[in-house]
Amino acid sequence: MLLDPVSAAHLREIRDTRGAQIRITPDEINETILIDRRVAILAGDPRLGERSFSIVTQPEVVQGVTSLFDAAWRSATTVDAYDARIAELRDIAPQVLDLLGRGVKDEAAARTLGLGVRTYRRRVAELMEALGASSRFQAGVRARELGLV
Repeated sequence: MLLDPVSAAHLREIRDTRGAQIRITPDEINETILIDRRVAILAGDPRLGERSFSIVTQPEVVQGVTSLFDAAWRSATTVDAYDARIAELRDIAPQVLDLLGRGVKDEAAARTLGLGVRTYRRRVAELMEALGASSRFQAGVRARELGLV
C-alpha cells in the first residue's frame, strides 16, 4: 500500500485522526481482530470463495492468537520508518515497473533513470521486497493486483 501515494496518505490520515497504530510487515497475515484479549475474530481466506469469520472465546485459543499477533507486531516496522525507507522508491517505482514490463535490460533501464546498474538493481530488489515478490515476474503481477500499473 505504501508504494501508492494515495494509499500511503490514507494510512497516515487514519493514524493521525483516529489514533491507529500501524506497522508494516512483508509477511502475509490474515485479518484478525482481538477484543480485550478475550475474543478473537479470525477472517477466512478470501480466495476460498465466500468470506467466513470465526469468533473464538476459548481462553487458550485467544491467548495463542494474541501471542502470534504480539510476535508479528514486534517484528514489524513502524509506518513512519517504512515510509521513510521507501520514499525514494515510491518516486521511481512507476518508471521501474514500466521498464521491467517492457523487458528493458538493466543496463539500458539504469541509463534511462540516470542510475548506476548496481543502484538500479538494488531499487528493483527493494521494489520486489516491498511488493512481497520473489521474482520480477511476480513483482509485475503484484503491481497489477495493487493497481500500480
